[in-house]
Amino acid sequence: MEDLNPNFTSPISGHAAAQIPLATKEAVIEMRRELFSEEVLDNCLHSTRPGAVQLRGHSPRFTKFIYEFWHHPLVLGAISKAAGVDLVPAYDYEIASTNVQLGSKGIVGLYETPAEPPAYSEEQAALDAANTSGKRDPIIGWHRDAHPFVCVLMLSDARHMQGGETAYRREGGEIAYIKAPQMGYGAILQGRYITHMGIPASGMGERIVCVTSFRPRDPLLEDSSVLDQIRKHSHHTEIYYQYTLYRLEVLQARMRAMAEELRGKYAENTAEGGAGMCFKETVNKQGLEKWAREQMDYLRVTYEQVNKSDPRPVRLEDCWGVEGKGDEFNQV
Repeated sequence: MEDLNPNFTSPISGHAAAQIPLATKEAVIEMRRELFSEEVLDNCLHSTRPGAVQLRGHSPRFTKFIYEFWHHPLVLGAISKAAGVDLVPAYDYEIASTNVQLGSKGIVGLYETPAEPPAYSEEQAALDAANTSGKRDPIIGWHRDAHPFVCVLMLSDARHMQGGETAYRREGGEIAYIKAPQMGYGAILQGRYITHMGIPASGMGERIVCVTSFRPRDPLLEDSSVLDQIRKHSHHTEIYYQYTLYRLEVLQARMRAMAEELRGKYAENTAEGGAGMCFKETVNKQGLEKWAREQMDYLRVTYEQVNKSDPRPVRLEDCWGVEGKGDEFNQV
């Protein structure tokens, strides 16, 4: 983390950010085909900010290829290597949350999104940049992510893109930038610990990026995942179930690991006399207290996250060019 935040050390990895090739053009086309299907747009569309929407909670029900892509061993291996820690998707709801910068047709135009990313000439890019200069707000403002790592995959032709970087704040308040990925490339960021924001893009006709959130595969590593930032753009009943279930499974794994550690220590302590007559301390009381408090804190955070007052959902009427769709898109 020292390259981005000199005075801060991550509890899980020293790798702050990286870019790697992840998806072929054919894979990008198939992802776009699934994402902009009518069933995804009708069921999984959420407003984020004026001029931008997000597609969430569609995998695996509506987007089976996308689900398989983010679980493929080669993809997970490449992301984990870049991140410096073995990672897995946080849970299904956090697979390929797709941010879309709306065009002049607004929501209606999403239904016309082609599967193949439109090629944009240098001349078109320059004209678009001139016409939109200073007119677009960030897709998502300054924030820290809800999960330890994210991978941002570009699904648009970004050869002539202007802007589109990820801005981040250093510890001293200085703002620096991470270059935007090209189509098929993934930008990996330890976003739970870095305050950052996506800069609006121009010169590409469209900007479609999908974001998959990750947590450590090892349940014994710190997991600071929360629902802040994402709660108001989610179907609450579904995300509360998935979030609670994965957290309980992490606790279950931690308890099994502690039980195995105690069994091993006990076996060492009774190697000569046999089980049933152990005269050496097997349970470190201070260590057990520390461990127990950590697990109780983890469970407390879980409970608090699903019991926070739900914020007012952002209405799609706040977006550009919403015509003729009304409340049916206000999925919360």
